[in-house]
Amino acid sequence: MNMLHTIAVERAGLPRVTIAQRVIDKMVHGALIYQTETGESLIGLPVQTAGRIEPDLFVLDTIAPDNSAVRRGAYFEQGDDLQGDIFNWLYDNWNAVRGKVSEPRWNVPLSHLGDWHKHPGTLTEPSWGDTDTALDHVLDKEAGKPYLLAILATVWDRQQAHISDEFESLILGESPIKVDIDESTTIRLDCWYMGRRTRRFVHLTPTVQPDAALPNLPPVSWHLSTPARVNQEVETLSNAGYAVSLEEFDADGQPPRELCLTLARRGGERILIVITQADYPRTMPTIRTVPMKLMSSIPEGADLFKALWDASLPLPPAAYPTWDWNADRTIYELAQAVEEKVTNP
Repeated sequence: MNMLHTIAVERAGLPRVTIAQRVIDKMVHGALIYQTETGESLIGLPVQTAGRIEPDLFVLDTIAPDNSAVRRGAYFEQGDDLQGDIFNWLYDNWNAVRGKVSEPRWNVPLSHLGDWHKHPGTLTEPSWGDTDTALDHVLDKEAGKPYLLAILATVWDRQQAHISDEFESLILGESPIKVDIDESTTIRLDCWYMGRRTRRFVHLTPTVQPDAALPNLPPVSWHLSTPARVNQEVETLSNAGYAVSLEEFDADGQPPRELCLTLARRGGERILIVITQADYPRTMPTIRTVPMKLMSSIPEGADLFKALWDASLPLPPAAYPTWDWNADRTIYELAQAVEEKVTNP
C-alpha cells in the first residue's frame, strides 16, 4: 500500500463529491469493454458553499477521447484535441443556460474536474506517475486548476471485491463504490482527490445521485460527436462543386447552438444556409436562402456569415422535397432536391 495516500487528513476541509448516475454507468461500461487501460475526462460544476474551504464538486458527465487514444495493458493516453473541442462547446452552451436553471447554486461555469481511468488488476491507488502528473497540474497556477479528481476503475472477482468492505471503511475512513455486474464480477470505483492544500491524493467517497437530480448539460453537436459524418458530408458537397463553410450559430434563440453549412456554387443564383440541429441526422435540416448577387454588397472585413444570415430568408415549405427525411439522407441530397424545386417549381 502506498502510505503517501493513507496519511490522515482533516476531512472537514475536503470537498464533497457528487456523481451523476450516468457517469457511473459510463465508467462501468468502459471498464468492461476494454481489456486494456482506458479513461475519459470528468466534467462538472465546482460549487462554493458557505463555511467550507474547498468547493463541492458535482460530476455531471464524461468526455471520451477519439480513436487516437493510446490504450495498453498498463498505460493510457487521451491523446487528441477532440475532447477540448467538445468541452469548449459544452462550456459555451452551458454559459447560455446556467443563469436560467432553477437552483442558483448551479449558476457557475462548467469545469474540467479531472479524469477517470481503468487500472490493471486490482491496483486501486494512484500510481507514482499519476501522483506526479496530478501534483504538477494543481501547482501550475497558470494552466492548471487548484484541485483534481482521479477516479480509478478496477475489475474484481465479486467475492474478493466485498471481503474488504469493513476493513476499507475502518482504515481509510472512506469506501469505494462497488457495482456488481453479475454473480462473478464487480467493478470497483475509487475516488481520489488532490488539491493545493493536500498536495497528495486523498481517498473520498462520493455520493451518487440520479441524473434527474442534477443539471443536464446541453447535447453535443453532431459535428463533434460524429466527426466522420461531417467530414463525409463536406467531402460529398465539395465533390459536387459546392464551396462549403461551417459556422456554429444560435439560429433559433434556444441553446445549444446549431451548426450551419453555407453552400455556394460557381454560377449559382442563390446561396443556401443549411441549419442542422445538434442531433443531426435524426432531425431534418432547415434552409435559408440568399441571392448570390448580394455577395458584392458585403463590405470587406465584415463578418461574412452574419451578413449572409441577416440577408437570408427562410425557404418556403413548398420548396422542400416531398420525400420523407431519415438518418440515411444527406445534406447533399437535400440541397440538390431544393435547388431542383426552386429552379423548376
